[in-house]
Amino acid sequence: MVQEYDDFVWTSRHDLAQRAHRGTPWEFYLNTMVQIETAEGGGVVRPFDESAGELHPPFGPLHVVTAIQPDPEPGSVSHARMRVLDRYLHTAGIRSMPAVGSSFAGDHSEAGDHSEDSRAVFGLTDDQARDLGVRFGQVAVFAWAGPHWSLLACAGDRQSDRGWRWEPSCFQ
Repeated sequence: MVQEYDDFVWTSRHDLAQRAHRGTPWEFYLNTMVQIETAEGGGVVRPFDESAGELHPPFGPLHVVTAIQPDPEPGSVSHARMRVLDRYLHTAGIRSMPAVGSSFAGDHSEAGDHSEDSRAVFGLTDDQARDLGVRFGQVAVFAWAGPHWSLLACAGDRQSDRGWRWEPSCFQ
């Protein structure tokens, strides 16, 4: 059976706005790196606080979204939510590719103990990406454009901008 959007309860806009103004989970999101792999190659984008970073994301400007909810759920439910997101993106004609957001380990050199399937999406404005995030129950989405790796609250105006560093995969 194919599950549809309305088969799920999504985190409300009100709850998303409240969560975006707390230290947690915002601090966790600030310490997230994102791995993107394609047939042509890929790598990991890592945020950092120094002002001088790279200027041109290798895939062009994009946003990173997920459908996995802020509160823990069984993996099968999270996978089903991601399939709903994938169908939505396909139907809406929004180009996307798989991505994985992971927490940092202590020295930021490798992935920590938490990761979430995500999608890198193309052609959206920040407001459109925020709206997509609200639709799929997200506290925040990432925006990657020019010199900025930004964390954008979906149900509010909170935003954190940082520099970024791209680390190509070893097999490129």
